[in-house]
Amino acid sequence: MTRQRLSREQSREQTRERLLEAAHAVFMQKGYTPASVEDISAAAGYSRGAFYSNFDDKTQLFFELLRREGESIDQEFHRMLGGPVDDPVALQEEVAAHYAQLYQGDKCSLLWMEARIVALRDEKFRVELNGFLEERYRQIAEFVEMYSKLTGTAPAAPPREIAIGLMALCEGVSFSHRCAPDMVDGKTAESVLSWFLKASIAAPASAPAAVPPKKTTARKPAAKPATRTKPGKST
Repeated sequence: MTRQRLSREQSREQTRERLLEAAHAVFMQKGYTPASVEDISAAAGYSRGAFYSNFDDKTQLFFELLRREGESIDQEFHRMLGGPVDDPVALQEEVAAHYAQLYQGDKCSLLWMEARIVALRDEKFRVELNGFLEERYRQIAEFVEMYSKLTGTAPAAPPREIAIGLMALCEGVSFSHRCAPDMVDGKTAESVLSWFLKASIAAPASAPAAVPPKKTTARKPAAKPATRTKPGKST
């Protein structure tokens, strides 16, 4: 059976995918800073020329890995929040369950942690990372707003603040689980993430504040007007 010859575009896409897969493995093993273009190219089985035909530098490739992971996560949220909802409670449970699973399916969680460390030391990298983060916050905040409109509930905080919290918590829980799985096991990780999401995307209905009874001041009986006696006539 003869193999079908790939078109030029298909061949380039295949090369790009292999470079991304190799880069992920190299970054996870060596870290962003020590990893070189040569390391990534060799791991993918290509030359430096093939690398630079697809990416400007390793920073562009690094952010492409993070961008793809974000898009993969977003697809499921779009599915859940893309239409009318019959049962708001069931929707909240579904959204929380998806978010609570991200800590273990997050292929790039360690890369996110490293990106923040690199950003502390490299101003140019920090500017690029901050722009990327702002886009992620915007997308997550949009999901919070979509949920609120579907369920008729109000978020417990401004959507952007919730987005920052959700992203930071997921990264932190994922990192803690990887470093100390006995202390932060899967059940604990999922419980923490699920609880935070439920508490943040919909504010609990607060009972109306009790109105203190008005103080009533006892009214004193009105004093009877004094009766004047007419002076008697003298005799």
